[in-house]
Amino acid sequence: MTYRDKARGCLLGLAAGDALGAPAENLTPAEIRRRWGRLTEIEGGGTDDTEYAIFASSLLVRYGHALTSADVAHAYRTEIIPLVAGPMRGAGFSELGTIEALRRGLEPPLTGLVHQHGWSDGLAMRAAPYGVFCPGDPAEAARLVEQDGRVSQSGEGVLGGRAVAGAVAAAMTGAAPQEVVAAALSVIPADSWTARDIVRACDVVRARDVARDGDIVRARDDVPGGHADASSGDESQIVEALHQAVVVEHYPWTDVAPEAVALALAAYLAGGGDVETTVTFGVSLGRDADTIGAIAGAIAGAGQGRDGVPERWASRIGPVTGKCLPVVAGRHVLDVADELAEGL
Repeated sequence: MTYRDKARGCLLGLAAGDALGAPAENLTPAEIRRRWGRLTEIEGGGTDDTEYAIFASSLLVRYGHALTSADVAHAYRTEIIPLVAGPMRGAGFSELGTIEALRRGLEPPLTGLVHQHGWSDGLAMRAAPYGVFCPGDPAEAARLVEQDGRVSQSGEGVLGGRAVAGAVAAAMTGAAPQEVVAAALSVIPADSWTARDIVRACDVVRARDVARDGDIVRARDDVPGGHADASSGDESQIVEALHQAVVVEHYPWTDVAPEAVALALAAYLAGGGDVETTVTFGVSLGRDADTIGAIAGAIAGAGQGRDGVPERWASRIGPVTGKCLPVVAGRHVLDVADELAEGL
C-alpha cells in the first residue's frame, strides 16, 4: 500500500466520520440509540472539521517542515478573515475567538490564550494531515501541529492535536492499534489531562476485550463445537463505562479535547483498526460526535488506506461547500491527500 493510498484513506476516513457523526453531535448515546439504533449511514455533509483539515493540509503543502505559527497566523489573516463577511457558520468557540484575536492585532501564542477556549478539540479535529505528512515520525508530526495549534489553542487543546498527529503518523506505517495508541501517548506529557483520559478510555476497551475473550473460551469449552459471537455483548455497557471514565458531564459544552481524543482512540482500539467498526462505534458515543468520528476515521483510514473506507460512505463525500471556510470551497479531500503525498 502506497503512502498516497494511506493519505487518501486518512482524509476520506476523516470526512466520512465527520459527516456520519454530524447529526449526532451533542446527543447522548441513549438518544442516538433511540433515533437510529446504530448510526451507520451518512445523511448529509460534513462540518468545519473537514474544512479545517483541508486548510491545514494547504499550509503543509505550502510550507512543509518549515511551517511556523507566524505562517499560520498570516494565512488566517489573508485567506480566512477577508472572506468572513458575517458569522462563521459551524465554527467552534476556539476558532471564533482566534479570528477575533487576530482582528485585534494579537499574535500567537496570545491568539490561542485570550479567548479561554484553548482546551477545545479545534486543533485535534484538523491534526490528521500533520500525521500524514510525517509517516513514521510522531514527534515531528506533533511538533508541526503545535505550530498550528499555538494560533488557536493552548494547554490541553494543543496536546490533543499532538496526540492525534502522532497517532496518524504511526498508523501511516501500518502499526497495530496498540502501537498507534502508544505513539499518541509518546508525544504528550504522561501527567497531562489528555494522557490520563487516553489511558483510562483505552483501559476500558482492553478490559472489555479480556472479558469477551474469556466468554469465547468458556463458550467453546462448555458447548461441544460451539462458539461465542465476538461482537456480542451489551454495547451500551462499554459506552457507559467510557463516559464514566472521561466525560465531563457537568460541563455544558462537548468540545473538550482530552475527552474527544480519548474517546476517538478508544473507538479505534475497540474497532481493531477497521474503519467502519471504528467510526460507527465512535459516533455512537455522542458528545462531540462529528469530531470523535473524524479523528477515529482519520486514524483508521491511515492504517487501512483508501479501500478501507466503505464505498457507500466514500461515494457520499464530495467537494466541501466552504460554509465555514470559504477559502476551501470546492476542494475534495482526495485531491488534498494527493497533494500531501506528493511531498513524501
